[in-house]
Amino acid sequence: MKQPNLLKKIEKCRNSHLPLFKVILSLTLNFFLNCGTEIKSVGPSGADCIKIERLPGPEDLAIDQEEKILYVSSHERRIKNQLGKIFTIDLKNPSAPTELSVKYPPEFRPHGMSLLKTKDTYRLYVISHPKFYEVHTIEIFERKGKEWSHVGTLTDPLLTSPNDLFVVSENEIFLSNDHGTGGIPRYLWDDLFRFKRAEISYYDGKNWSNLGNPLSFGNGILYTKDSQGNEFLYRSGYSDKSVFQFPIRREQGKPMLSEPKRIHINSGPDNLELDSEGKIFVVGHGSTYRFLRHVKDPDYHSPTQVFRISPDGNFQEVFATSGDLISAGSTAIPFAGRLYIAQVFNPYILNCKYTNSN
Repeated sequence: MKQPNLLKKIEKCRNSHLPLFKVILSLTLNFFLNCGTEIKSVGPSGADCIKIERLPGPEDLAIDQEEKILYVSSHERRIKNQLGKIFTIDLKNPSAPTELSVKYPPEFRPHGMSLLKTKDTYRLYVISHPKFYEVHTIEIFERKGKEWSHVGTLTDPLLTSPNDLFVVSENEIFLSNDHGTGGIPRYLWDDLFRFKRAEISYYDGKNWSNLGNPLSFGNGILYTKDSQGNEFLYRSGYSDKSVFQFPIRREQGKPMLSEPKRIHINSGPDNLELDSEGKIFVVGHGSTYRFLRHVKDPDYHSPTQVFRISPDGNFQEVFATSGDLISAGSTAIPFAGRLYIAQVFNPYILNCKYTNSN
């Protein structure tokens, strides 16, 4: 989840004298003042966790389990016009991150990312926002041997406000937009009244199209395929406080989404990750109001929750903090007895002792 469109647009528009904006701002702030529930601590405590620091705004993670490498999408969002980077963490010795040695494209501001690893391909696909609210891209980085290079850029008008993506192959990408088309006033309007205009965009290797089922605030997205060959697409609905599970059917190879199952976690879900057992880990924001306060104040705590979802839709809260351990968490990945939790703003990820069991 990037810095919320709401607060960034409020900051940009605060000098406006338009009466309509003032009405929207007043209603929106009053609405958020009443949002959020009390968060009780669950799972690993401070004694079980260490910080991996020097990672500004580590919003998204991608893991190579075979090589035991964690990739981190890093962007300092609190400072205007800052550019971002990609970092790696050696999970065999996860004490300090290393910046990915690559030439970044101009105005690189990374957000969601996806690792594609096949017999012949090793690539990172990274959403970037060269010009917020106007220009969005997917930047492609490829590793040959030990050398990384930037090998391509994807962009399209259907990338209205890309938040996260899942790359199945070079010819199949699922992407979640968090808003539809329009300028700042339209974004504010949609945030306030929860109009469902944030589409799922799909790339077939040549063209982009929308798959329907828009939300008022789309977030993380994840593709899975079970042992029977059944395909599913999971998508986080922040305003709905739910994760949606879409069965996929194919028509001439193109995915068509069936009626989704709604998994209501009662927290604003962010990025989605799959563990080695086929369960999904999703981070939830328990209070939008506290999140918005945390945007401007790194010391103001914003709750972080982590849920584990089974393929049948049952879920369990496996980690929760009021924000003292980590605020505004965004991504969680369990691996080798540890749970790695990223966040939107503050410059570290949390590395906690964790047993991934029932």
